[in-house]
Amino acid sequence: MTRRTIPELPTLDTGVTLLEMEDRASGALHSLVLDHILLESGSAVWIDSRGNGTTQPMAELAPSMRVLNRVHIARAFTPWQHYSLIDDIPAELPDDVELVVLPDVDAFYRADDLGSQEADQMLTAALRRVVRLAVDYDLPVLVTRTTDDAFSEPVADVSTTVLQCEQTAFGPRFSGDEFETLVYPVEDGLVQTTFAFWRRVLSSRHAVFDEIETPAPMEVQIGGPN
Repeated sequence: MTRRTIPELPTLDTGVTLLEMEDRASGALHSLVLDHILLESGSAVWIDSRGNGTTQPMAELAPSMRVLNRVHIARAFTPWQHYSLIDDIPAELPDDVELVVLPDVDAFYRADDLGSQEADQMLTAALRRVVRLAVDYDLPVLVTRTTDDAFSEPVADVSTTVLQCEQTAFGPRFSGDEFETLVYPVEDGLVQTTFAFWRRVLSSRHAVFDEIETPAPMEVQIGGPN
């Protein structure tokens, strides 16, 4: 039997971190958020777009349901609401905040009812506020973008760190300038599907919080669906 180890996850340092993910790497964003607030014993402020902040994925991954109380989610439905929520973050930060999360930060500014010039200006102004937030409050800010294209280039430009997450036959793999996930051990030619994989990683890394029954892991053949 292959000896199992607990994969390392990248740390989130002060500044803006851009997480680039393949569509198949389900749970990567949520896992980084949960891991960070568990390590730092703090909370996260999450400005949601495109339904990334639904509780179901986090409930599936969290070692304890109590952890979900530390993720404070605000939802926008228009570009102007999203911009306003970012502007209001400093006034709403909890005392124990350790992370700000902005998934698909460019999504709302791609709206059809925005002209191209207005969209560029709003996204650029929103990102300036994000950078200022990280600097003024000495916080890590974790962002993703909908697509790597010319419109979203400013997201990469303001990011101090870029992390890549890709799905491999041996599990999700993070890589960046100063981090790379080690090879994942497997046994009998089987690997876990993504959500079950992240669940096992978080429960192993934060065993003290594992207060609920852990469901049986889902497994698939190498090269099978994830």
